[in-house]
Amino acid sequence: MKRIRIPVDGSQHALHAVQALLEARRYDPVAQVELLNVQVPLQAGKIGRGLSQEEIDAYHLRESRDALREPAALLHSAGLPCTEHTEIGAIAETIARVAHDPRADEIYMGSRGLGSVSALLMGSVATKVLHLTALPVTLVK
Repeated sequence: MKRIRIPVDGSQHALHAVQALLEARRYDPVAQVELLNVQVPLQAGKIGRGLSQEEIDAYHLRESRDALREPAALLHSAGLPCTEHTEIGAIAETIARVAHDPRADEIYMGSRGLGSVSALLMGSVATKVLHLTALPVTLVK
């Protein structure tokens, strides 16, 4: 049975990845799901006057809880328990690192569906994750 990591950011694309996993588990059993939310680091003094590191930490926590709430509810209502994990860092790099520790079997993630020209010019988190990990990655549009 597989151990799956699903990065979530509060978007519909992330929910689509959760829904795809729920459909896929009918024919491919899942033992463990970890939802991962990665917050981009903010630094005191750089985002506004008077914000302390404690206020920034509280902001990261609030944003992460909001991003994790709906995907976790979907998994729990389908009878598939999950763990929730929050990290702060570069998004793609953090997803790839966390997926390997503890060892995951696969990553399911939403894709914003950038066109090839946009992806070439801007890059995407999904593309970066594909390059940074040897794990199978299921991209869901």
